[in-house]
Amino acid sequence: MDLNITPTEKRLIITVFFCMSFTIANLITVKIIDLHILGLVVPAGVLIYPLVYVLTNVITEAYGEDAARRTLILGIAADVLFVFMTTLLLVLPSPANYAGDSSLAFVFTQTPKILVASYISYLIGNLVNARLTTIVNRNDSNHALKNMFAVAMGELVDNIIFIGLAFIGEVPVMEIAIMIFSHWVLSLIWISIAEPFTLKVLKWAKDDTNVEATA
Repeated sequence: MDLNITPTEKRLIITVFFCMSFTIANLITVKIIDLHILGLVVPAGVLIYPLVYVLTNVITEAYGEDAARRTLILGIAADVLFVFMTTLLLVLPSPANYAGDSSLAFVFTQTPKILVASYISYLIGNLVNARLTTIVNRNDSNHALKNMFAVAMGELVDNIIFIGLAFIGEVPVMEIAIMIFSHWVLSLIWISIAEPFTLKVLKWAKDDTNVEATA
């Protein structure tokens, strides 16, 4: 099997993983994880959502900030298609002997409030990440540390917007603040562990992409 992947194919692979990560994160967020630490709970989306930010970082540095913006829009388009098809799935009638409708509804039903909060926070948080990545990488010093800073700030903005919009008026402000902080800390741990892998992906993406980086 020929593994000589072209620069265009590399960009396509990264984009596919980006879109899938965003869609998966929105899907599994219905599961709440009990951390067994001071009663803290977080949405299961924290298991994969930081990958969206890591890949935004990679795309920005390898292909440019405009490419990152286009990929963000593509991510929303892919998720809208997913939401449309799962909504259609729930509306279509089932035979009398089918017992899975309630389970499907529990997993796939997303309230408009949660969905809008997710899209707004995703766009703003990742745009902040892309902008900071462009700014901090104008020179090559402390490269890994600066990229982690960009991702961390994007995640923080995302958490504040999403959790704030999703739970304001339903949960006390102090609990919202604790949720934002705990979610952010878990994301930072995830990003720190993944940093060596992130650098390898970035190096792989940037190989032979000098021409395409300006596309």
